[in-house]
Amino acid sequence: MAGNPENEGAEAWRFALSFLVDRERSKAARKEFWEQGQDVCGRILDEIGLSRREFDDAMRLPYASEDLLVSAMRSAGIDPDSFQSLQAARAGMSRICITCPHRRECHDHLSAFDFESHYRDFCPNSLTFTKLLED
Repeated sequence: MAGNPENEGAEAWRFALSFLVDRERSKAARKEFWEQGQDVCGRILDEIGLSRREFDDAMRLPYASEDLLVSAMRSAGIDPDSFQSLQAARAGMSRICITCPHRRECHDHLSAFDFESHYRDFCPNSLTFTKLLED
C-alpha cells in the first residue's frame, strides 16, 4: 500500500528545510569558533584530541552545531557535570561524539525523548555510558 504522496512531499520539504537550516547553523558555529583565534582554538582542539581538519570535517556532519553529548548523558541518567563524566568527556567521549556518523539518529532519538531506550544500538559511547552509570 503506497503512502499519501501529499504527506510524503511535505515530509521531503521538511527534511530539506531542516537540512539547510542545520548547514547554516554549522557554518555559523564553525566561523564563530575560528574567530576566537588560532591559539584558543588550538588549545580546545588539543584538549578534545581533534586536528583542525578533523574538526572541519566533523562540522559537516548533521547537527554539528549542537552539543549532543550533554543531552545524551542527561537522557541516559548521567550527570554531565560530575567529576567522572567530565573526566570521561576529556578522555575521548567528546571526540567520539563530535565525529560520530550517527549524529542524525542520536538527534532524532533525543528529540523523541527515547534516546535512553535506543542508544545502546548505535552510540559509540554506549560502553562508557554504561561504565558511568555503574559508578
